Amino acid sequence: MADIEIKRGYEVLPDNRVRFGIRVINNGDSAISEVEVILDYSHSFFELEGSKIEELGTIPPSIPRTAKFILKPLGCVHQEEIGAIVLFRDHKWEKHTLDMRPKEIHCVCPFLKEKSITRSDFLKLSDEGYSAEHGVNFENIALEKLVEFLSHSCKNRLYKVDEFSIEKGKVLYLAGDSLGEKAYYLLTAVVIEREEIVQVLLHASSDKSFGLHGFLNEILENLRHLVRSVNSAREIGIIKHEQVINIIDSVVQHTNFSGGTGPSSVNIQDSVVQRTNFGSSEDEIRKKGAEDKLRRQQENERLRKL
Repeated sequence: MADIEIKRGYEVLPDNRVRFGIRVINNGDSAISEVEVILDYSHSFFELEGSKIEELGTIPPSIPRTAKFILKPLGCVHQEEIGAIVLFRDHKWEKHTLDMRPKEIHCVCPFLKEKSITRSDFLKLSDEGYSAEHGVNFENIALEKLVEFLSHSCKNRLYKVDEFSIEKGKVLYLAGDSLGEKAYYLLTAVVIEREEIVQVLLHASSDKSFGLHGFLNEILENLRHLVRSVNSAREIGIIKHEQVINIIDSVVQHTNFSGGTGPSSVNIQDSVVQRTNFGSSEDEIRKKGAEDKLRRQQENERLRKL
């Protein structure tokens, strides 16, 4: 139907997932009802979060509605098409089916090797081609350690063109070539410490647009993984340390079942000691014996009177 317009587009999210949107626009004079969008995608390349059917309900004239889908790439995706079918009923309650024109998707994590270039060539290429940026904040980690992790994440894939200090931070220039295709990927990393937060800004440049997000996402994911691993190891150490403290500072109950009268020696550092003594003295034993003898005499006297 000429009165129904379908637009589609996508964006690569920071975690490398793909948000795919399908907008249905009613250019007619009457509302359309029971509008459904059914996504058509390859299960070999993507994993869909949620249902592939999105219900948009009723769409009045000139008020567009958009169906949104989240797709997780199962690998590098290059020139893969996503399609859809739109179902709806017109004002006469007649059912219609429209095929959306497929949309080509690129979501690439390029395989890289070091690209040895000069600082001047790096700066020149950084101002050309396509670019993208991502930023992330980290807590409870030193700036120097984060720079070390960043260098480790790029090792054997990106050549360190330059590294220099700025106020409360550092800047790194890194360069790489994509294996299998003629494309360069340049990375400018700015690491700045602000109070208790370390901020990382990554600026990527390339002569190919479709691999930029995958390039940045892979570096950020590796960096996050290293920071999480170190923080987890630090937390395990804290837990073990607290367990030792809890044992030392615990309440210890000491019970003495010996018959001796002397005090027992208990020495537990920084602990609260509760001591219970069940021993008996000689005076208590003699008193108990006299009471038993008197009770027997009274019982015998009672029996003689009977």
